[in-house]
Amino acid sequence: MKKIFNIVIWILLVSGLVVSLAFVEIEQKKMKCTSLQIEVNHEDGNYFVESDDVKNIIFNTGDSIINQPLGDIKISYLEKLIDNHSAVANAQVYKTIGGQVKVRVKQRFPILRIFNAKNESFYIDQDGYFMPLASNYTSRVLIANGRIYAGSEMFNKINVYDLMKVDSISKKTIVDDLFLLAKYISADEWRKAQFQQIFIDENGEFELIPRVGNHRILIGDITDIEEKIEKLKIFYLEGLSKTGWNEYQTINLKFKNQVVCTKI
Repeated sequence: MKKIFNIVIWILLVSGLVVSLAFVEIEQKKMKCTSLQIEVNHEDGNYFVESDDVKNIIFNTGDSIINQPLGDIKISYLEKLIDNHSAVANAQVYKTIGGQVKVRVKQRFPILRIFNAKNESFYIDQDGYFMPLASNYTSRVLIANGRIYAGSEMFNKINVYDLMKVDSISKKTIVDDLFLLAKYISADEWRKAQFQQIFIDENGEFELIPRVGNHRILIGDITDIEEKIEKLKIFYLEGLSKTGWNEYQTINLKFKNQVVCTKI
C-alpha cells in the first residue's frame, strides 16, 4: 500500500511540474521583449562585424523586436539572417526568462588576403570561406598576389575545401594551394613572423616574400612544403645570421636537400 502511495505522489509531483512548465512557457510567449543585447567576439582582434551591424540586420526585417511578444519572435529566422553576413561564422539567438533577446556572434577569422589579376581583393578565412573586404576595417594578414584569377564570384558561401573536389576549378584558380600554404604558415608563430607575402609568377610558381631582407624565396609549388621551410629555417639560422640578410637576391628551395642562392 505504501509503495502505491509513493507512486501516486510521484505522479502528482511530475504532473504538477509539467503543468507549471507549460504555464511558464505560455506566460513567456505573452511577455514582451524588453531589450536586445548583442555580443560580438573581438578576442582575435578583428572588427569585421560590430553590434550595430547585427542590429541593422535585425531591424531591416521591419521588426523592431523591442516590445514584441517573445512568442512572435522567430529565433531561427534571425539566426539565418545574421549567418548570411559574409564575415559571420556563427550566430546564436535566444530568449531569456526576463524578456530579453540575446545575440552572440562569432566572426570569421581571415588568414589570407588575395589581390587577383583582375584588380579585385578579398580574404579567405581559416575554415576556407571567401570574404569580401569590409568598408570599416582591414585585417593585417598574409597577402597573395600575382597570377591569380579567382574572383568575387566565389563569395557566395563557397568553401575552398569544396573547390578541391573539382580538379578543373582548383587548377585554374590555385586558391586551394594558396589556402593550404597560408594555413600552414599561420599555424606557427615563427613562420608567421617570417613571411608577409605570397607571389605567383608568370609560370604559376610560388615565391615567398619575407618581412626581413630583400631576397625572394622560391618554392615552386607547395609539395613537401614542410621540408622546404625547414631547410630555410636552418639556412636562416646558420647562414644568413653570419652573412647578413641582404646578401642574396633569391633563395631557391625547389631542389631536394639543397638551398641554392643567387647573390645581389
